[in-house]
Amino acid sequence: MSTTNLSEETLARRESRTLAVLRGIMHEPVGLIALLVLVAVILLALFAPLIAQYDPLFQDRRAVLRAPDVVHWFGTDDIGRDVLSRVLHGTRISLFVGLMVVAITMLVGGIIGLISGFFGGWIDMVIQRVVEALDTLPSLILSLFIAALLGPSVRNVIIAVAMAQIPRFVRVVRSEVLKIRAYDFMSAARVLGASPWRIILTHCAPNVMPTMLVMGSLTFGVAIMTEAALSFLGVGTPPPNPSLGTMLSQGTRFIGTAPWLIVFPGLMLTISVLVLNLMGDVLRDVLDPRNR
Repeated sequence: MSTTNLSEETLARRESRTLAVLRGIMHEPVGLIALLVLVAVILLALFAPLIAQYDPLFQDRRAVLRAPDVVHWFGTDDIGRDVLSRVLHGTRISLFVGLMVVAITMLVGGIIGLISGFFGGWIDMVIQRVVEALDTLPSLILSLFIAALLGPSVRNVIIAVAMAQIPRFVRVVRSEVLKIRAYDFMSAARVLGASPWRIILTHCAPNVMPTMLVMGSLTFGVAIMTEAALSFLGVGTPPPNPSLGTMLSQGTRFIGTAPWLIVFPGLMLTISVLVLNLMGDVLRDVLDPRNR
C-alpha cells in the first residue's frame, strides 16, 4: 500500500472519530445545550467590538452609576463606563487566557508526562519529586504567588495559571502511559525495532489524547476562574483593561446601590465556567471506550 493511501486512510479515520464525538455530544441533551451556550459566549467575545455600542474605556461623566436601560443595557459603573462593553471585552480576555493556559499545559504537561511514564527510572523519579513539590500548594495559592512575583499583566497571568496546572497534567498523563505500556501493541512495537520516541509519538500520545482533551476542557474553566480571582485580588489583568474579576472587585463597593455592577460580570463568569465543566463531563462520557 502506498504512502498516499496510508495518509488518506489516517485522515479518514480521524474524520470518523471527530464525527463520532460530535454525534455523541449531539445525542446528549446537556452536552448539546452546553455546546450551544459555549458557542454563543465565544461569538459574543469574538465580535465584542461590533456588538458593544461603547468603548469599554470611555467614561461618560453624565451617566455615572446609571441603571440598566435602553441606552446602557447593563448600566454604567462609578465613572460612567458601559458595563455591557466591559463584560464582553472582559470575557474576551478571559477566554484568551483560558485558551493559552490549556495550550501550554497540554503541550508542556503532556510531553513531561509522556517522558516520565514511558522511560521511568531516575527520570520518572526526578520529575515526580518536582511535581509533588509543586502539588504541596493549592493551585490558586501557587498562581497567586507566581503572579505577584511577576507583576500584573495578561502574559504573567497566563504563565502563573499554566505553571499551577501543569503538575496535574503530568500526573494524569503519566498514569495513562503506565497503563498503555502493558498493552500488547507496545511490546510488538519494541520487538519490531521502533525507537522510543517513535513509540511515544505514534502509540502513547494518540492513546492519551482523549484524557488530555477532557482535562483540557476542565482546565479551561479553572483558568478562567483563576484569572478572575487574580484580577479580583489585584495581581491579574491590570486596569483599566476590562476584566470580569476586576469588575467584581470594583463592584463590591456598590453592591447595595448598584447591584448590576456585580450581577452581570458574575453571571457571565458563572455561565462560562459552567458550560466548560459540562462539556468536560460530556466529553469524558463520549470518549470513554466502555460507553461505546
